[in-house]
Amino acid sequence: MTNIPNPKITHIYILVDRSGSMESIANDVIGGFNTTISEQQANGPDAKLTVIQFDSQDPAAVMCAGIPILEMNRLDRSTYQPRGGTPLLDATGLLIGRIRVEQAARVANGLPEEDVVFITITDGQENQSREYNLPRITQLVNECKAAGWTFVYMSADLNAYADAAAMGYDHGSTQHFAATADGAGKAFTSMSRNMSNMRDKKRRMEAYDRSEFFETGKDAEDNS
Repeated sequence: MTNIPNPKITHIYILVDRSGSMESIANDVIGGFNTTISEQQANGPDAKLTVIQFDSQDPAAVMCAGIPILEMNRLDRSTYQPRGGTPLLDATGLLIGRIRVEQAARVANGLPEEDVVFITITDGQENQSREYNLPRITQLVNECKAAGWTFVYMSADLNAYADAAAMGYDHGSTQHFAATADGAGKAFTSMSRNMSNMRDKKRRMEAYDRSEFFETGKDAEDNS
């Protein structure tokens, strides 16, 4: 009998912008985030979660690191407080570096690499990065995509697609949303549904296109 290998565990890394400009949609981000986590917990325990918040005071504030998704607590106004500027490039580069170290350590310890899903939630407006520039981030993102990572970009900035493309993110894995309760809600709804779609396909050992994360639609961009 042929042994069918188990799919790699999905490790969802969420990079959340908490710069001051996110204040207008803070409650919507909290609500959407919590709903997404609840839905992914209901989808099954075969996922891990790392959540990093970033602003100019701290581009890599760890909320949780590599925990089973069932252990994730809800976000609230005490744990999500927008402030400061937007070092998006630094936050992205630092998290990529963190993931690479973690995955290399797994291999060194005889553990399988994880299936990395890197999700960025922002309103754009990069203005505070000091360590990384755009060409370096583009290079890193492309290297990691070649290694099998999935990159997802959700932004309330009108230039969301141009910003994402400049960083190396794929059009099919980018979603723009209006900076409103309805816009944020729809963005998180479709993000969670497409995450479930990806996880379900993995369990069925079906192929999926990492460059088309939003395969089942981008609700926040629907005109209906």
